[in-house]
Amino acid sequence: MQNFFSELLKAKPEDNSIEPHPYQLQVAKRLLEGRNLVLTTPTGAGKTWAALLPFLYARKQKLEFADRVIYCLPLRTLASSLYDSTKQALERNDFKSTLNIEVTLQMGNQPNDPLFQGDVIFTTIDQLLSAYIGLPFGTSKAAANIPAGALIGAYVVIDEFHLLSYTEALPTFLDMMKRLQPYTRFLLMTATSPEPVVSVLEKHLDGMSVKLQTEELNKLSTRKRSLYWRDKRMSGQDIASRHQGGRTLVIVNEVKRAQSLYFELASILQQEGRAIEVRVLHSRMFPTHREGVESWIMQAFSQESKEEAILIATQVVEAGLDISATLLLTDLCPANAFLQRAGRCARFAAQEGTVEVYSLREGGVEHFLPYVSRQYQKEESDDYQIMLRTERALKELAPGTIITHELEKQLIETVHGEIDKKRIALVMHDLFLREDQITRALIRGDAEMGELVRAIDNISIIIHHLPEEVDLHRKPEMVSMGRKGLYFFLNGLEWTKEKWENQQLILIPQFPDSQDISARVTWKPIQSPKEVLAHMTVLLSPELAKYHPVVGLQLKKESQNQKQTDERVSKFLDDEKKAATQRFSYQRESYLEHVQDIRRINREEKGKYSQSTNFLSRRFRMTPDQIEEIADLVTALHDVGKLGVEVQRKMRRWQTEYKRKEELELLAHTDFDGTNQEERDAYRLGKYKPPHHAVEGAVALQEWCGKTFDRKIAVPILLAIMRHHNAYSKKSDKIVFCKGAREHVLKSLHGLPYEPVLKPHSIQYRPDELVSWLRNNDVLALYWYLSRRLRLADRASQQLKNRKQNGKEGTDDCLS
Repeated sequence: MQNFFSELLKAKPEDNSIEPHPYQLQVAKRLLEGRNLVLTTPTGAGKTWAALLPFLYARKQKLEFADRVIYCLPLRTLASSLYDSTKQALERNDFKSTLNIEVTLQMGNQPNDPLFQGDVIFTTIDQLLSAYIGLPFGTSKAAANIPAGALIGAYVVIDEFHLLSYTEALPTFLDMMKRLQPYTRFLLMTATSPEPVVSVLEKHLDGMSVKLQTEELNKLSTRKRSLYWRDKRMSGQDIASRHQGGRTLVIVNEVKRAQSLYFELASILQQEGRAIEVRVLHSRMFPTHREGVESWIMQAFSQESKEEAILIATQVVEAGLDISATLLLTDLCPANAFLQRAGRCARFAAQEGTVEVYSLREGGVEHFLPYVSRQYQKEESDDYQIMLRTERALKELAPGTIITHELEKQLIETVHGEIDKKRIALVMHDLFLREDQITRALIRGDAEMGELVRAIDNISIIIHHLPEEVDLHRKPEMVSMGRKGLYFFLNGLEWTKEKWENQQLILIPQFPDSQDISARVTWKPIQSPKEVLAHMTVLLSPELAKYHPVVGLQLKKESQNQKQTDERVSKFLDDEKKAATQRFSYQRESYLEHVQDIRRINREEKGKYSQSTNFLSRRFRMTPDQIEEIADLVTALHDVGKLGVEVQRKMRRWQTEYKRKEELELLAHTDFDGTNQEERDAYRLGKYKPPHHAVEGAVALQEWCGKTFDRKIAVPILLAIMRHHNAYSKKSDKIVFCKGAREHVLKSLHGLPYEPVLKPHSIQYRPDELVSWLRNNDVLALYWYLSRRLRLADRASQQLKNRKQNGKEGTDDCLS
């Protein structure tokens, strides 16, 4: 194991081997033994590789460990950075091909792997928890059981778990760990979580904690950072005076403050004739622009960099970024956030740096936003007390104090220990309520993102002067900001009622009743600032929203007769042709051809599910081959509802009347060109559009399935069939099976020891009793596993056929 780790950690193939830290080997050993872990390690100690190495080693040695890694981070910047560095490291040392590893990135602004199909998936905690509760990003709610199925057999890493909200994300994550513990491995990592919290999580995981010993900490402590308290608010002059070459990182708590400091600093540097590259990074930037700044940061603030640079940023850089500044100037913030920020200074071995913390008090006013709201900044507020305790602790340190591991631990326990102990106790006390809340959401499909993951108060802003040209299908660039912040700005305009009625500067989308992609969204001017509180997207005129090429979005008062010279409006990421043809197509396929194809693909892909299959086999006291047989059975039976008389009649009519092709067989799919508007219009006609079939097929199989299998197996089989087009399908129409249906079913089951009986039903039916079984964790796990295997095989089948015939990709979610 040590030799493998040494080779993997080399910067270049020709370099000498690098010895792994002892704790990295300990983490790998414990995880490979089947333990769940809570890892506490200082910033810059290599915990990313500590998390990834056991998975890569298990893949090389073909050990039973996990089907995939889902590596979750609190910030998008972190996820993107670690994705790039990991991918480059694996490619550089040729491990990517030898281990057959695909590294992917899944985020809101980069939804490259919405179904979690990679081997090493970097994503955000929001993405993970949203997939768990049935509201996945980057794909439709109808496909919710596909990414959820990726959790079964996975190795889930939560980096910087201390940043999870005690009211939303943390209880949901704790529920996920408990519910999926028999099927999923977990590693929680932190640099700044107090001991009481670590102990509770260790017990909840039924795992163990790993901490670095004093000797190992001392070996890592070759960097030197001196700490100074500045009893004043930071100014642009402070930045200009303190920057004396090298790389200066400035971290402030609010976007507006970052922007104003940039303009102040730029003016001072210009007056002094100093040519220094200054960049700004925060959340109110177009994604493409932000990616460009992040790329510059990773180069200018890299370990080998000799550049002179200044970066002014917000919290988006405070955790996990592998960058190093020689000077860090930061606003006061909670102690755990401060230590994360300090981790960006003199990050690497043998480096030296200076950290200066500036007060947030000015003229008797405490500027504690966003950590303390305006309404709750009194003594009874935990967040307020944390700010006061951090301030007091830092002020008491002697100027030039060296930041040691002992000091970091002392600071965390002094500031956060008592408060976080109380918070985690409250979370554990109420955890059974969160369990019930999530269970009901999984059954009913009514999960609330704001309650279970994160209270999202952001609104997406499009900047454009011509509303009639803004087509949402063309993916216009958007900037995110706080909804209330926008409301307060608009309310401060103090326009008259007549002006609100007549102006065309702030608009909200009006979505058409039709779900046709060709139907355009229109834009309606708002009549009151309150209207923005009820919308996710708003369009602002450049007269109110200025996008500066360096500092991003700036809201401004309306300008009159002023020529705009430096405005940048939202660009469209997709052209009109691509947006108009964003449709899926099908190729004609007989029922038996389709089933045989899906079964073949499912068998070929079984290696991607080997660990989840093993976990399930042990839990259900079956052999892995028996679990595989059940997955094969589900793929063989998933479309039995298409053998209904009415389904076959409509499909044959489409082929013979509309497509003018002779048809004699029972079909699974007809020829359908989704890019053709005429075909889409014709398909909607009642004479051609077949009825639904998924729930109908499950209901028809229910009696046979219930007699053949134990209930904990029968229910997941039926639910996977019932929801193979929509994760929340609930109602079945009546169905009568056509002549030859039973013979087709038996032929489709070739090689399987089953003879299903299809029972027609003449009334509408709601299988609520089946769905209620999702309260059982084993049923839920097997259902997610079977659904994922079935739906991905189904999608792969159609995509392959379309690529072969006309280069277009299909999906299983379009013609349900």
